[in-house]
Amino acid sequence: MQYYVTNEKKKFEPKTAELHDHTNNMRVIKIYPDIKRQEILGFGGAFTEASAYVWSRMSKQQQEKILELYFGESGNKYNFCRCHIQSCDFSLGNRAYVEPGDSGLKTFSIDGDKKYIIPFVKAALGKNPEMELMASPWSPPAFMKDTNNMNTGSLLKEYYSAWARMMVKYVEAYKAEGINITRMTVQNEPEATHNHWDSCHYTAEQEADFAVNYLRRELDAAGFSDMKILIWDHNKDRIIDRCKAIFALPGAYDAVDGIGFHWYTGDHFESVQYASEKYAGKELIFTEGCVEYSQGQTTAIENAERYAHDMIGNLNAGMNGFIDWNLLLDAQGGPNHAGNFCDAPIMCDDSKDTLDVKLSYSYIGHFSRFIKKGAYRVLASSFGKGLESVAFENTDKSIAVVVLNTTDENKTFEIQIGSKGCDITLEARSIMTACL
Repeated sequence: MQYYVTNEKKKFEPKTAELHDHTNNMRVIKIYPDIKRQEILGFGGAFTEASAYVWSRMSKQQQEKILELYFGESGNKYNFCRCHIQSCDFSLGNRAYVEPGDSGLKTFSIDGDKKYIIPFVKAALGKNPEMELMASPWSPPAFMKDTNNMNTGSLLKEYYSAWARMMVKYVEAYKAEGINITRMTVQNEPEATHNHWDSCHYTAEQEADFAVNYLRRELDAAGFSDMKILIWDHNKDRIIDRCKAIFALPGAYDAVDGIGFHWYTGDHFESVQYASEKYAGKELIFTEGCVEYSQGQTTAIENAERYAHDMIGNLNAGMNGFIDWNLLLDAQGGPNHAGNFCDAPIMCDDSKDTLDVKLSYSYIGHFSRFIKKGAYRVLASSFGKGLESVAFENTDKSIAVVVLNTTDENKTFEIQIGSKGCDITLEARSIMTACL
């Protein structure tokens, strides 16, 4: 059996362990390929305007290196990514697709996206034509809101139809560019209460009403009946309450295909698991997470372990897909028109044309490189004691087992599958992926 190990000193170091008839019952991670759980959609990050702008400022050589690192066969093999509709906090400023007051959408244009975002997406699709894209809005145009401000307020009921049509026009415009959007969330962080960057507040009832009676109908009428709609797209701690309220609306269960969630309020794996069991058949997608500089200084290993811990916990709870936040940022953690700078797995210094590939990039790669689209999570039963683990069966029947050691001690254990086992010692503060 081959496995790969990453820590602060090594990246995907290949190792081998001999399979043997197992006799050990202690310190075991036992894999059950016949006990299957959720299907995996994929892994990726977000094509924010900030990321696309930074990519545009790098040399052609570095641009190609970034594409290979994220989307190439020798890199993290990203296949499931996110775009924003109009502007977001990681844009160069507030930006709408129509002129103020144009409820008829006669001035609709995505020309602003063609400067940075669309070239970056097209280049990534050149590396991986099978990549799927999900789109999320941060705010309708200011004139459609009760505050006349893209950073605050709610969508006025009189503009529900116009905003739904505008979201459909976005899908149509991207399709005309050769970019297919397969999923949409109703709203990024619909309970956000700040006034610093693009946002739009929806109650659960408003979100359900918009999804069922406006967005779903407009998508179907335009020929996008296969487009999947996701709700919530906010923190995990409120998934249960939000889903109960939204799915109580007649027609919501049929109109809504999945639930998006973020990590900013902590683990809450129990909430994710409840949603996966209560709403079986609905996709559960991690749609955003990042290391925010406003939360204080953290080390590279702490950031990397935060990603791996959250991914293992969410996957064991029923998550189908994972989408990180910004693919790229500059050396300051931006650009960002709201000032909420953060870390990204790859940071770029355009003044020196250099890349800083973070340890978090490699930790995410221990999932995205080995767990293929269409894989199923299989039961992995662990003895615990400082190790976190999750396992999958790929479509070719190969097994991938990810094990994280966040302790300051080397951990010796045995991975068992069927009647066979292999002995492994995983170094302190390391992650590994075993391929069986």
